[in-house]
Amino acid sequence: MELSVIIPAYNEEKRIESTLIKYVNFLNREFRKDFEIIVITDGTTDRTPEIVKNMCRKYSQITHIHPSERLGKGGAIKTGFKIAKGDIIGFIDADGSLSSKNCKTLIDKLKNYDGVIGSRRIKNRRVYDSFAREIGSKTFNFIVRLLFHLPFRDTQCGAKFFKKRVVKNVVHELRLSDWSFDVELLYRVRKNGFKIIEMKVNWNHKEGSKLKVSRASIKMFLSIIGLRVKLSFLSKIISPRIFGIIYEKVKKL
Repeated sequence: MELSVIIPAYNEEKRIESTLIKYVNFLNREFRKDFEIIVITDGTTDRTPEIVKNMCRKYSQITHIHPSERLGKGGAIKTGFKIAKGDIIGFIDADGSLSSKNCKTLIDKLKNYDGVIGSRRIKNRRVYDSFAREIGSKTFNFIVRLLFHLPFRDTQCGAKFFKKRVVKNVVHELRLSDWSFDVELLYRVRKNGFKIIEMKVNWNHKEGSKLKVSRASIKMFLSIIGLRVKLSFLSKIISPRIFGIIYEKVKKL
């Protein structure tokens, strides 16, 4: 199989059907049915699983996974990584913010690289729906660069594709399951010697984000700090368990 696209979907009943129709039609034209879309309806409480099941009946290329417990964005993507069959494996957001044209552009770039990630921030593009998100994104990116030496301007963009060997090489090393999953993924891919390029995408921001800015920012910061501790010599001095306890407390706020 040429391509596997993973879509984590949490309470997306209003958008998932249109997203799937858009990508199935596009990928059918480009890959002539030599692809699969794996939808992980992670911990949903609305009609998203029912809608995806109906879509599976219409399109044989769609596979539906409905975990019995909440996995988080990272956990859902890791589940998809493990069962994906494509020579190219990637993930996109369920809201359809990535255009079909940009999706193809990213995939084509893999001819010369091991991985390609979309960026909403190259050339100072502003695509966030509020000042708080803009500031939060810049602050998060600064901390990520400082702690992990990642050269990317937008680690959180929901559009990433990799060659199969890259995914299968790192999937069992991944530990984070929340929204900071992208940082760990990129860090481990680069740590294993693979080449990643970041490309500008035209991001059509959709209303209805499930991410609450202030609460999510605290969780993400704690998560990446905890990851940095685990990966560094500081783990001999400061127990990562401390960060784990704090993180679980914050999740309950």
